[in-house]
Amino acid sequence: MDLTREQSQVVSIIIPTYNYGIYLSTAIQSCLNQTYKPIEIIVVDDGSTDDTQDVVKKFDDRVIYFYQKNSGVSAARNKGLELAKGDYLAFLDSDDYLMDHSIEIKLDILKQYPDIGIVFSSTYSKTFGQDELRYNRRFKKFRKPIISDRFYEDLLLRRIPFQPSANLLRSSLAKQFRFPTNLSNGEDLAFFVKIFFATKGYYLPEPTAVNLRHPRSLRHDLQEVKKDEFIETVFGDPFYKGSLEYLRSTCTAHRYLELSRRFSLSGQTKVAKEYYVRALSEDPKAIFKLNYLAKLIRAYLR
Repeated sequence: MDLTREQSQVVSIIIPTYNYGIYLSTAIQSCLNQTYKPIEIIVVDDGSTDDTQDVVKKFDDRVIYFYQKNSGVSAARNKGLELAKGDYLAFLDSDDYLMDHSIEIKLDILKQYPDIGIVFSSTYSKTFGQDELRYNRRFKKFRKPIISDRFYEDLLLRRIPFQPSANLLRSSLAKQFRFPTNLSNGEDLAFFVKIFFATKGYYLPEPTAVNLRHPRSLRHDLQEVKKDEFIETVFGDPFYKGSLEYLRSTCTAHRYLELSRRFSLSGQTKVAKEYYVRALSEDPKAIFKLNYLAKLIRAYLR
């Protein structure tokens, strides 16, 4: 074994950002704090008009900065894929941050299992301005490490805890694919479904990243949520040659339930109800997802 080569393998961390200068410094510093070195940090600025560039300048040459005309988060991540020179690759949303051991613990697993292409973990969630870290324990199946070549099913059916900021991939695998630029909601799922379809994955139950919740989060942009093309983008992709069709109906129902949940939380109960009814029409068993129904009822009672 070439120990020099082993010790010098670079991990590229791609941070796409757009007008998130207020959060970006924390994300970058969490990369610099990693117990594993060397790290290549790539910030792709998707046309920010705030102080994003000034924030990055404070880190000098420790960060590779690329500015592009506003083209969407998928285009930003794809540019990061083009720029990355590391042997391994991670994505980090600019409003999230990594635990100090995030890269090291996942990299050790990839080195231990040569047939594994991606390691991903659970995450903590945190509300901006508060100190408490919360851990979501609702995924009972995923409380132990799991190796599987069918995580794409779990991801499509939302049976798995997954955030794009809590994974580490082999670059040779990640660079085979691109994020779909026609999607502004679910683009990360579409990319990682391909990753999981192409390789075995390793799930690590220990949280390695913190998902920050705040009013400006992309996850709450309901105008973009309404432009949902996720199902056709994934199931119509010739890459799968029709092999995912057995999941289409159930996945569609789950997608509608998720949209119902988001609109319920925003108080748009009429739209939420429409998506809930569409979910039941697609898959009547969706009625047993009582947590979605409960959120809809609470929205009506507000």
